[in-house]
Amino acid sequence: VLADDDKLKVMEMNDNHVEYHTVGEFIEFCVNGPTAKAGAWKSTFPGKYLEGGKAAGGQLVDQRLCPRIEEGEVRMLMVGPVLQMMIHKKPDGGGLSAVGGNSAYTYYKPGDPMYAKLEDDFVNRDIPQLMKALEIENDPLPILWTGDFIPVDGKEPGSTDYVVGEFNCSCVGISKFQAVCGGDKTLADVPDEDYYDASKLTDLMGTTALKFLRAKNDPRQNTLMPSPPDAKHKCAVIQFKVPGAPNGGSDKGADGNRVDSIPIANGIIKAGGACDLLLYDYQKHDEFVASVQDYDALLVRINPGQLSQGTGEGVQERFDNTMNDLLAKGKLVWSSPSVQTQMGAKDALVKIKDMSCGLPDTFAYYEAEELEEGFKKSMAFQPRVIKQNRGSAGEGIWLCWLEGKDYCANFGDAVLADDDKLKVMEMNDNHVEYHTVGEFIEFCVNGPTAKAGAWKSTFPGKYLEGGKAAGGQLVDQRLCPRIEEGEVRMLMVGPVLQMMIHKKPDGGGLSAVGGNSAYTYYKPGDPMYAKLEDDFVNRDIPQLMKALEIENDPLPILWTGDFIPVDGKEPGSTDYVVGEFNCSCVGISKFQAVCGGDK
Repeated sequence: VLADDDKLKVMEMNDNHVEYHTVGEFIEFCVNGPTAKAGAWKSTFPGKYLEGGKAAGGQLVDQRLCPRIEEGEVRMLMVGPVLQMMIHKKPDGGGLSAVGGNSAYTYYKPGDPMYAKLEDDFVNRDIPQLMKALEIENDPLPILWTGDFIPVDGKEPGSTDYVVGEFNCSCVGISKFQAVCGGDKTLADVPDEDYYDASKLTDLMGTTALKFLRAKNDPRQNTLMPSPPDAKHKCAVIQFKVPGAPNGGSDKGADGNRVDSIPIANGIIKAGGACDLLLYDYQKHDEFVASVQDYDALLVRINPGQLSQGTGEGVQERFDNTMNDLLAKGKLVWSSPSVQTQMGAKDALVKIKDMSCGLPDTFAYYEAEELEEGFKKSMAFQPRVIKQNRGSAGEGIWLCWLEGKDYCANFGDAVLADDDKLKVMEMNDNHVEYHTVGEFIEFCVNGPTAKAGAWKSTFPGKYLEGGKAAGGQLVDQRLCPRIEEGEVRMLMVGPVLQMMIHKKPDGGGLSAVGGNSAYTYYKPGDPMYAKLEDDFVNRDIPQLMKALEIENDPLPILWTGDFIPVDGKEPGSTDYVVGEFNCSCVGISKFQAVCGGDK
């Protein structure tokens, strides 16, 4: 334990000035200020840090000195829970203080690789724990606040961790505005470049404040909200009830609505638009056509295939023609028939096969002869995935392995015979079956006939039925073995990434659909999938729209791209390829979790 006359060197961080005092003098200054007992002090501030006691904010905190402070601090500039920017503040002139005018600033946007781990740890993990530790978990975060981080040596040699030096939340200044304070200048004297840059922060503060207010004052809505009478735009969510099906379909709740339809409509109303829920009655088609003419946009929330269930021929075609007529009049339809056909059909994977997110050995079959010729050749070379066009829960998607025979060395070296044996797994439930090549082709074309043998699948095959115009097709791709690690779903709203979802198959299966998977959610900018996000959102989507011939159409209002990991070109690296797109009627899982019964 030190004695009062032991000597100290101290540096005050406001200006990096250095003083020399005894332990006793330092303690006296901290408690009572620059008294005679404290000796002579250069500091322009009066000490007395405990004055008024704890209730009045009198306190001192004692931490180890982190020597790497000389490298600078990293300030996380936060607007509520949202990171606005990161600022590296490096002390000037060899000092240890990066406050005030004593530092050089370097600015980093959220997602910058330089501080990706710090950002992820603090924003996604530390803040919820921090609020609990500080007993403020029931309060909104400050509208503008900072966390200042100091570098320290990490556990691994050569690595760096960061620890908090302080939080600031009372009245954090916006530096590019505050640069003109203290004299005869006003906001009008801030240079335009600084003004518009700093306004991005104040704009974010405004939208965040209103978001907090909405969360506080906007009660949960289980029914359709009234539309604002002065709405500039009028929209409708279109639904359909399958004749004779409980609730009108397994995607509905007991009230006959898709469970996510009301929240979607309410989202438009909250944004200032008007929105109605409309039911398509195929027996009153002309009345429906007349009723939709006054709307600016339609959001079609009808599951693929429902318009052909128990309705007779031509219903889907009449509905699509109506949507196309509205598009021709300048209305918006999500998703338009052309986008659903070009993007939602499985043969979209053929059209993108030469892109960075595609697989070059991807084939589409529309006729039985094409299937027999192509599958017998591709299956002889390597394990394959055969995907039907219809369905949305993995039914009719088959993983195929050759049984009792080696694969050929090169594509095209061999062609399988009808009596060669296969092991196949259907992705809707991971069940396994064993069939000959001939039986598999027969099932795909004509269903579970006597020639196809006995099948366990609860779905009837016949994947080419109706021909290409009716969606009859199969897509043939190589089986990517790393599918067992899970898929990454990019959940998109138009061109905007809303979240990334890693879907890991349960129980050692290879299918991550339906209830067969464990979910992990990632926000945009998460380092885990930063490269995939950047490649897909910023590079692939414009090329994809061109390849699918939809560059003149709006992207679906809600759609997904499901990505499968594959080995990259560099040893140990990972790339991702598209397994499928979904754009017809993507369900919002946390709402749709209660569909199909009395909820």
